[in-house]
Amino acid sequence: MLKIYNNDELIFSSESKWLHPLFEFEEFLKTYTGPRDSLRSHDSAIGKAAAVLTLRLGIKNIHADLLSSLGLEYINSTLGTGHITYDKLIDRLMCQTENQLEKLKDADEMYYLLRKRARLVLGVPVKVENLCYKYGKIKNLNFEVAAGGRLMIQGENGAGKTTILRLLSGIYKADSGVIYIEEKPLSELPKFTIGYIPQLTEAVEQDMFDLNVREVVGLGVHGSKNKVSEIDEAMKRTGCFHLADKSFSVLSGGEKQKVSLARCLAQKAKLLLLDEPTANMDNENRQMVIDILHSLSISEIPTLIMVTHDSELKNLTGWEKITIG
Repeated sequence: MLKIYNNDELIFSSESKWLHPLFEFEEFLKTYTGPRDSLRSHDSAIGKAAAVLTLRLGIKNIHADLLSSLGLEYINSTLGTGHITYDKLIDRLMCQTENQLEKLKDADEMYYLLRKRARLVLGVPVKVENLCYKYGKIKNLNFEVAAGGRLMIQGENGAGKTTILRLLSGIYKADSGVIYIEEKPLSELPKFTIGYIPQLTEAVEQDMFDLNVREVVGLGVHGSKNKVSEIDEAMKRTGCFHLADKSFSVLSGGEKQKVSLARCLAQKAKLLLLDEPTANMDNENRQMVIDILHSLSISEIPTLIMVTHDSELKNLTGWEKITIG
């Protein structure tokens, strides 16, 4: 049982199991317009997982009927002492989640793992079996990525890293082998399931059309009652809202990259394929793209498959890696 108060006013309650009340409150906050600086919670049981979510939601005054030592340690180390009271303290909650988070320290990574375990992910599973293609070193390639997973493809130049992304997006057709996305062949996928952001040197196809930035971002948004606001929000998140009325064809390479990323955000792509997303960008735009990808990977959580030589991206934690060639 979870109850959330603003001062003494009860604003939310839930009797759902496990961590779902906290995820439900996260959704509640998206439309909640009241003050948030005096939120306090009363939870029946708090372990480290519930502590991570509770603090992420901005709750700083907490009471638990049952509290684990791991939960207490996390709250005290993050907020300092004096923010939680409890009726009974135990060593740990007997659940898999408590064990999974015991040695983890990064709040974003723990949040990502909890959302995946709760199946609150936008992404779809990807499975590649015995894939062969005439270019590069793509011979009998096999790999899988879980829904919401993150995969980095590495390899020497000419090995076929970009080619793999083109095969996954359907631009190229494999000589043999199969690709399943959401347990379906590419030909059976709904439109806009995949968002592909090519290298800047490739992003020229839209130059042939006299489209402005807003129109390009809106290419994948169909049938939504909130189309305009979704497009605007995507442009704001990627820092290209001020370019909305400019022709796409006159933009710099870095600006085009941000617009392409905004398009994928607006279409809510379930599988995002990224080919050198920060290449040839200045430091400010490069850091913005890194921050957007990080935010995307722990909030909406699409399935991400990326090719990159950027050392900062290559050193991101929590990404699986395969090497071609």
